[in-house]
Amino acid sequence: MRYIIRQTALSLAIAASALSTGAYAQTDSHQHASVVFDIAPGPLGQVLTRFAEQSGLRLMVTSDLLAGQRSAGLQGSHEVRAALQRLLEGSDLRAHLEGDVILIEKVPATGTALELGTTTIQGQGMGEATENSGSYTTGLTSVGSKTPTSLRETPQSVSVVTAQAIQDRQITSLGDAMRATPGITVKNANYRSPRYLSRGFEIKNIQVDGAASLDSNGGYSNHLYNLAEYDHVEVLRGSAGLFGGVGDPGGIINLVRKRPMDRYQLKFEASAGSWDNYRSMVDVTGPLAFDGALRGRLVTSYSDRQYFMDNRGTENPMIYGVLEADLSPDTMITFGGRYEKTKESGTGDGLPFYADGKSPHYSRSDWFTTNWSYSDHAASELFFKLDHYFTEDWKFNTSLTYVHDTVESQGAFAIGNIDRAEQSGPYWAGSYQRGWAEQTVLDMNLSGKFELLGRQHELLIGGDVQNIRARWRAARGMTGGFGSAFEPWPEGTIDKEFLRDYYPSKQRQYGLYSTLRLQLADPLKLIVGARAARYKYDQTYKVKDIATGVWAPENIIDHREPTKLVPYGGLIYELDDEWSTYVSYSEIFNPQASSVSGPPEASTSLEPMEGKTYETGIKGELFDGALNVSAALFYSERENQATRDPRYALESFVYGGACCFLPRGKVTSKGIDLEVSGELLPNWQVMAGYTFNRNEDRTNSGIFSSVTPKHQAKFWSTYVLPEELSDWKVGGGVTVQSANFVTGEIEYSGVNYVGPTPVKMSQGGYAVWDAMLEYRVDSHWTVAFNANNLFDRKYYDTLNHPDYGNYYGTPRNYMLTLRGVWD
Repeated sequence: MRYIIRQTALSLAIAASALSTGAYAQTDSHQHASVVFDIAPGPLGQVLTRFAEQSGLRLMVTSDLLAGQRSAGLQGSHEVRAALQRLLEGSDLRAHLEGDVILIEKVPATGTALELGTTTIQGQGMGEATENSGSYTTGLTSVGSKTPTSLRETPQSVSVVTAQAIQDRQITSLGDAMRATPGITVKNANYRSPRYLSRGFEIKNIQVDGAASLDSNGGYSNHLYNLAEYDHVEVLRGSAGLFGGVGDPGGIINLVRKRPMDRYQLKFEASAGSWDNYRSMVDVTGPLAFDGALRGRLVTSYSDRQYFMDNRGTENPMIYGVLEADLSPDTMITFGGRYEKTKESGTGDGLPFYADGKSPHYSRSDWFTTNWSYSDHAASELFFKLDHYFTEDWKFNTSLTYVHDTVESQGAFAIGNIDRAEQSGPYWAGSYQRGWAEQTVLDMNLSGKFELLGRQHELLIGGDVQNIRARWRAARGMTGGFGSAFEPWPEGTIDKEFLRDYYPSKQRQYGLYSTLRLQLADPLKLIVGARAARYKYDQTYKVKDIATGVWAPENIIDHREPTKLVPYGGLIYELDDEWSTYVSYSEIFNPQASSVSGPPEASTSLEPMEGKTYETGIKGELFDGALNVSAALFYSERENQATRDPRYALESFVYGGACCFLPRGKVTSKGIDLEVSGELLPNWQVMAGYTFNRNEDRTNSGIFSSVTPKHQAKFWSTYVLPEELSDWKVGGGVTVQSANFVTGEIEYSGVNYVGPTPVKMSQGGYAVWDAMLEYRVDSHWTVAFNANNLFDRKYYDTLNHPDYGNYYGTPRNYMLTLRGVWD
């Protein structure tokens, strides 16, 4: 009834206005005339107001229709009616022109789910595309819900790295995106692969379009994600067992793919930077046939770069394509794929230190490798999605993704610490290995709304499967003697005869999940959910006798986890139209199939680690959704962590397990997360966060994750200059963190036990400043200049062990980028 009254009142106001001013006397030719527009992206209300001013029309709309919605803005000459339609793309609104009056209304629910230019079906986990929005925030995400949900209604800490932030900061990989994400610590796992830590725990689960999780290691593949394929990145911090499956209480990452558009768009990008860093990208999308019912997108990128380390380089061509088809007004299918190759040259394993853990004060260009060291990777992906609406309120989704990765590497690296007195060590070592991994993930769910006791509630029920198969083989490596790594590579060769074989290697997860969002009262919402999960892991490690050539099993893992129930709960209370407060409880478990308890001759895998997270906070969605702010208090706990069993000697097989341990460890992590993202003022975007974290190993009365800084702050902001200088955009930011260190027994990648770091290795607190400058040449072309580590701060990004695995942070570097857009 309230809606009818509002619409009636609005119609009367329009009619009265039209009669008094003679608006209806205007001809239709005015509506079809071309006008030159200069409208920056922003909240939809502001964008429409600017459109009305520049077109000479008047805007009539109720403010509640525009709340929380944004527009990509508009540049250049456009016909008025077509321009208005473009401004409303991606919203649930449409426009009518009555004389010189613009009337905005909601799209009627019946039969318009696929009306081009008005609204489109939202695929599973898609949330809201951020491309062309110009914003550092988004109205909807799915990383904590499986269905598009606002940040304010997600009762856990969530950060989003939008398409605009990716562009402004020249982010090209997932590792770069995570370095920009508040609350995330990034360390080197090896010469190419990063590790992501949140609140002291590692994040290894990666969703794509909100579907079942891929394993970031994926059976030794260590796939790196090229962001040319993706629209934006969503990161949830805290336990995420409800949708993420097994893992630690660190969180989960959701990558949202670029999708075809219902209008033509071509983007071109070319960059050149420090140390011969070159990259190009072409991205074309638009309708293909059947009046736009078939749409497509093709993205290609190519990078060829060197690094600040000597003799180190990467070449990476990639192609991504996707088709989207409306089979009916209620059904849409999506099919796509990706293929890329990565050739790494000059591979190594970090820098060795003195035996006392002190740095020899290397030059940052120092790198222990040879010109024949390489690592070749190939990665392919196929995916299929089905989205079907049974009714306006009920929707079925299915998503199937297949990923296949291969790797062949031949490397030389330095191993062993340096004797300060004799200046001897480290020594050269070499390796040769091959591996492949394939992951298949299937996710199916049904979501919808229903009425009960006079209120509307939401239900989600679904199931998923993750299946991983892999094989990894390694040769003996270097032969002919080990020489000093401070001298050229000695006589000898790399032996390519395989002596170790990890096959078969299989991992499988099954899960049934459900959430119920109950509107208990107008301001109060209760979320309850659970996941029933099963887990299987099988691996046989075989070794070859050099003398006889006979293979024999050395270690066999046959591990099954019984069905585990993982609960979830949250409560959201709306303080007003902009602010809400929340509490939540979430769990996760992490099998320890590779860690066994003794005695060695009759060992069994440990019980899984179990984690849980309590969180409470306040969230604000300000300025019609243009700005999101949040403050959270969190407490996470993980039990049953493997601790050394003093009764038995340590035995470890690379990627094959370790013996012997006891499930006695308990660790805790608590702290504060503060974050702000979006538009503070017109044309002023900001992404900033501060995290205080204190984590503790209760078993050993020490710090659990000493590489996680206690204090970490990240700030980045851009501003489009006003009036005559509006073609210029300036930006800058800083990452500040307190000291971190390694010492004692450490856990590496959550899989393999590494012997104790005998001494403490420390990196003091530091700040790294970045800046950017962009100039809009015309309506199509822009030129941007980025400067990173502006004051050339020298620091160790990753500390690991005196013998190996220590990495400098990237020195000062520059990037010049030319971008073109046609639509």
